[in-house]
Amino acid sequence: MAAANDAGNPTDNAAEFDELMSLKLNKNLSDLHPIFNKVDELRKQIFFMSLKLRKSWTQSELLTISFGTLAIIIGAITFDGELQNGGDFMKVGIGPLGNGGLSAVSAASFFQLILSIGCWIYFLYRIWNHYPLMRGQSVSLIIMWFSITIMAIALHTGAPNFPFEISSEGFSVALFALVVTGFLGVVFSRAVIETRDLHVEERFQNKDPRIMAESLYNHSLFGWASILIIWSLFAFISSWAGAHYIAVRPHGSWFWQLIYILFGGLSAFGFCVLLWYPQLMLGSAEITIKSKRAREVDDLLLLDEETWKEEQGKCPDCNAPSPITRGKDGLPNLECPKENCEGSGALNSKCSMCESKIPSRIKCGNCGISTPALKHLSDQEAW
Repeated sequence: MAAANDAGNPTDNAAEFDELMSLKLNKNLSDLHPIFNKVDELRKQIFFMSLKLRKSWTQSELLTISFGTLAIIIGAITFDGELQNGGDFMKVGIGPLGNGGLSAVSAASFFQLILSIGCWIYFLYRIWNHYPLMRGQSVSLIIMWFSITIMAIALHTGAPNFPFEISSEGFSVALFALVVTGFLGVVFSRAVIETRDLHVEERFQNKDPRIMAESLYNHSLFGWASILIIWSLFAFISSWAGAHYIAVRPHGSWFWQLIYILFGGLSAFGFCVLLWYPQLMLGSAEITIKSKRAREVDDLLLLDEETWKEEQGKCPDCNAPSPITRGKDGLPNLECPKENCEGSGALNSKCSMCESKIPSRIKCGNCGISTPALKHLSDQEAW
């Protein structure tokens, strides 16, 4: 992030600015060449986010990041030296019984594995408590992180020294993981950006388009989107370093472990930032963070819930009301033909009350014509 002296005001005063437009940089690279305009804007927005972070974060958020980093450290270093020694590559699998896989892991290393998983679970639990609006979108970010890890592992298949050597063995898996990562990244960012647009339209509506443009700029997510890209890069570097250390036989230098832990910790920090900033921007808006298309689908479903009515059957000959109905699930429901029974049931089934058989034909009480029960309902599909 940009240093504090990038701003034209002291940090204490700049942190009180609620509008991004009010923030100015001391030095603009665009003075050297206009091509650096975007770089200046990125510096400005990331610095603005850092000011907001300093003002809003507490020890609770730092503790959350600590648990994420601790999970990475415990999973990266075995204190009995088993991981560093390389283990027996002929013993594979996850079966708890037998001579291979998890059963071949020492008790201390197995305990570390369970402890690391526990730290990851608690890390996610705290994340969801901190940023309740982002719970749904955080799942996309978690799967992205997992896909990036799979991609880094796949690239080392047949090429332990990747990228210093390349093999086509794992390219199909790596390509699939890359597509999943890109797709989820687009879905995640679009959901946040389109929800931001809705938030600005509802909360800062003004007839003057210039004021609307200013409000939209003050809620700019350019810096946030850049952090999403940087986070993806850091997550890949961390995953690559971890896979590289394991893939090399004998194991590579401790330097790769250090890179894995360092960039893994930065990834945990970036994970929190990516969820925190939209929550800070939209948390008071009481708006569910989702894409415009997902919102339209939900509105259609809600409209369908409000306008739907149970279909009442009619005689196909005289249009007199029939004792058959069709529910929202599209299934016909026929009243019991037994006298004084108020039960009903599906065609050719038993009555829900008296267990009498429900017929498949209906005799109209008005015209006396017997016809198949389904003829008394419309042919339209129920959705």
